[in-house]
Amino acid sequence: MNNGKMKNNILKSIAVTAIYLIILAHPSVGSSTYTPCPNSCSGNGKCTTWGVCECFAGFSFDAAPDCSLRNCPLGPAWSDSATADDTAHNLAECSNRGKCDRNTGQCSCDAMFEGSACERLACPNDCSGRGRCLSAKALARMEDPGVLRKASGGCTSTDICSDAGCTSRNYGACSEVNVYETPWEADQFFGCLCDAGYAGYDCSVRTCVRGDDPLSTSQVNDVQLLECQADFGTFTLSFKRETTAPISVDASVSHVTDAINALTSMEGQQPKVAVSWTGGVNTVCIASGNNIQVTFLQDFGDLPLLIPDGANLGQTSGVNPPLLTAQKVATGDKESDICSSHGTCDEDKGICQCLDDWMTSDGYGNAGTRGDCGYRSTGTTSTCPGEPACLGHGTCLGPPTYRCDCESGRSGPDCSLIDCPIGKSWFSFPTTANAAHSDGECSDMGICNRNTGQCECASGFEGAACQYLTCQQDCLGNGECQSMATLAGSNKVNGVPTPYTYGSDPNNSLTWDSDQVFGCLCSDNFEGYNCNLKSCPKGDDPNTQHQDNEIQQLSCTDSNDAGSFELGFRGQSVSLTATNTAADLETALNGLSAIEQVSVSYNDPSIYVGAQSLDPDALQICRASEGLIDIEFKSPTGNVPQMDISNSVGIDGALTIVTTQDGTKEYITCSGRGICDHTSGLCKCFPGFASSEGQGNVGSRRDCGARNPYAYGT
Repeated sequence: MNNGKMKNNILKSIAVTAIYLIILAHPSVGSSTYTPCPNSCSGNGKCTTWGVCECFAGFSFDAAPDCSLRNCPLGPAWSDSATADDTAHNLAECSNRGKCDRNTGQCSCDAMFEGSACERLACPNDCSGRGRCLSAKALARMEDPGVLRKASGGCTSTDICSDAGCTSRNYGACSEVNVYETPWEADQFFGCLCDAGYAGYDCSVRTCVRGDDPLSTSQVNDVQLLECQADFGTFTLSFKRETTAPISVDASVSHVTDAINALTSMEGQQPKVAVSWTGGVNTVCIASGNNIQVTFLQDFGDLPLLIPDGANLGQTSGVNPPLLTAQKVATGDKESDICSSHGTCDEDKGICQCLDDWMTSDGYGNAGTRGDCGYRSTGTTSTCPGEPACLGHGTCLGPPTYRCDCESGRSGPDCSLIDCPIGKSWFSFPTTANAAHSDGECSDMGICNRNTGQCECASGFEGAACQYLTCQQDCLGNGECQSMATLAGSNKVNGVPTPYTYGSDPNNSLTWDSDQVFGCLCSDNFEGYNCNLKSCPKGDDPNTQHQDNEIQQLSCTDSNDAGSFELGFRGQSVSLTATNTAADLETALNGLSAIEQVSVSYNDPSIYVGAQSLDPDALQICRASEGLIDIEFKSPTGNVPQMDISNSVGIDGALTIVTTQDGTKEYITCSGRGICDHTSGLCKCFPGFASSEGQGNVGSRRDCGARNPYAYGT
């Protein structure tokens, strides 16, 4: 080996030895198995300055400063405290509806909630196998555009044509519905869109046929007008989101009728519609335009519009553009009542239980197969149903309908049914873009028992109208279950009460849940979304150096010793007089639960008990020549909020509180040198660390905040 290389090796050996000796001499060394960071960050993090672990993604320093425990997935919180006015549902572990298994990093979700972060509300009973489970966003896309179009004047050339000459056409404009994308729960709240014949929040209720009351007169069917201007191609029509097979431009009246009658989205017996157009025209579409009238024969009332799609139509001549439009020419005003108002629905079977002498009809007062109680089989109607009439719960309107006008809270042909309470719907079609939750019976999250008028709510929902999404196990008795609005008002920032509003504007559709969704506000010494975790002591990391306690300075000038005021910290306060001493102030502040320990002293070192030649008011916190009092925070440490002065009476000079030294120490669980056992609320300290008095010396706080070479985990 040459001399140069040998010299380099010797220098390296000396350097390594020196570093090793420095490490051994470090006061935080607890045993011969010392490593700079606890448990070498468990192999899940990087050891940084002062032996603090920087955990890799997926591992939690807050839960375990040695990076031995995992984070769980984050999702928008189902309930939390607002961070600003009308700003809530921030990201939270397991979306505040599940427990985090820190060994696996997986959420164990509460009942009804699912997803890796418990971010989805599961469909109740999987929609009983009779519906589709959809998010609120997806539900909005399933709305019937015909309902919206009937209110806006139909689907005309104004809607379809993209330019003045209609050389470009967009039939999709007639199928647009209200979106639901902005509200916080658009992708989280899932519910059931039931198949035809089923209803209820879980699609467990059978529906019955609706029909016209044959005793009412002078009413009309719904009539809609199509205009088809084309000489080749095909078109389709949609009713209640069901679309016909393609219809050719040369289709006859019977072919068009058959195509529409084939739709299952219409009720009743065949024929369901009657189709007609101008005499002498043999085909449904002609180059100059043909008007086609569609009369609905079995669906009654004000019906949704037929939605046209003529994208596949064409014209051989360029005189007129190919076009298919739809609009109403007569709005149906016949009843569309359950069991034609002459029976009640058996919601277990979906069969009408008709009143005496009433049977299934053809929709026009004659015998038929609709199953709707619309045919009087014997006799004539001369009284209202019930004995006494309307069972005493309504007014008989007399001839010709003899219908009962039921009192509030009652319904049914004889007022025998008791209505259930109404509340904001949890799951409904939007009324406008990004606005939903119109009123619904049992808030659309319960089944109405019409014998009692009481809602039988889905699991997790409470209230007379199932209008509350409640707290898990009522916060286990370790907190208060509060609405989102109340939680916002209870908010704290760095321990200081900082109330916000949430939902104060009833017209703000984005805060619809302010009085419906509830979450836990935990009592002192408890934490977690349902207050199931006991909190452990917090303190300063004894390994980190060159940090300061916070010092705040009280300045008070009072010439007559008659003044008084209050000094507050984190929502608590003490009452003081001008003649109180620094010792009095220290005792008073240390009596607050928000403060564990402060040290109060005179800013002028010449002022102390027993000093010679002191002014008469020298020991007072308020002096004629201004008193300056230093308040040093020893626990809590860290950057604490500045105290506040209130209710000043009789102080004739300046009265202020200022921060003269920001607190730079940590105030973290188990001082960052242990792991919290949330079952007991006790810290399990890493080897070499023990309980402190809050300032790095051995004490009784049980916070792992003191270095102790003889401690091996406490």
